[in-house]
Amino acid sequence: MDDGEREKARIAGVFDRASATYDQLGIEFFGTAAAELVRRTDPQPGESVLELGSGRGASVLPAADAVGPRGRVVATDLAPGMLAGLRALTADVPWVQVAEGDAEHPPEGPWDVVQAGLVLFFLPDLHGTLDRVRDVLAPAGRLGFTWFGESDDSWQELTRQLRELAPEPTGPDPADEDRGPFSSVATMHDVLSDHGFRDPTTSTIRVQVEFSDAEQWWAWIWSAGLRVMVERLEAHGVLDRARAVAAPELERRAIAGTLSWWTDIRCTLAHR
Repeated sequence: MDDGEREKARIAGVFDRASATYDQLGIEFFGTAAAELVRRTDPQPGESVLELGSGRGASVLPAADAVGPRGRVVATDLAPGMLAGLRALTADVPWVQVAEGDAEHPPEGPWDVVQAGLVLFFLPDLHGTLDRVRDVLAPAGRLGFTWFGESDDSWQELTRQLRELAPEPTGPDPADEDRGPFSSVATMHDVLSDHGFRDPTTSTIRVQVEFSDAEQWWAWIWSAGLRVMVERLEAHGVLDRARAVAAPELERRAIAGTLSWWTDIRCTLAHR
């Protein structure tokens, strides 16, 4: 197993362990981003849709509603827990197929739409993935995906303090890394054009998450990508210490009415 495959397995493991509470906490986040994605890809009745990195199906179900029983939706993910949750949700929707699958290697098409919600930035080989996605799209097919733009930096100091309790084994703070194609909309559009996609466009929506209390904030952290940080804190035996470090800031925000976080979600659409 090479480094890229190990990284994918690591990420899939994190999200598999998060799957029981992923998008299950009553916090409106993934659904908002998914609604924008499906609005932009605009699946039509009878079309075929491939969902890469489906999670628990935030954008799968709206796409299935759009294509209807004459259409087809195939949802793929590497995390078994995510797939189990999605299968339960789509048991009565026979035109949705849920299958284990690697977003870097989409199944053969042709697909009218390929969607990827908040997943492409995890892939070790984005450039190869874009080529393979283009190959499986129908001649007039379209690719739609969401990714992060600007976000609330008021949490950076607390995040830094928590990371210092259990530093990354090697390398710099991920927040300082070069984001490559995801560094700007213009850069992403250039990359898509380089890979043969036409007319890339990007819309941006701002999503704000409101937490009811500190416990819901911790539950949210455990349920999504930052789980990797708290798992590391737990593995180093400093999770209780981390909770104590975070408590004053969480209490201050609760009193001030700022126990919330926002991020810009970019939604990019391009045509084959």
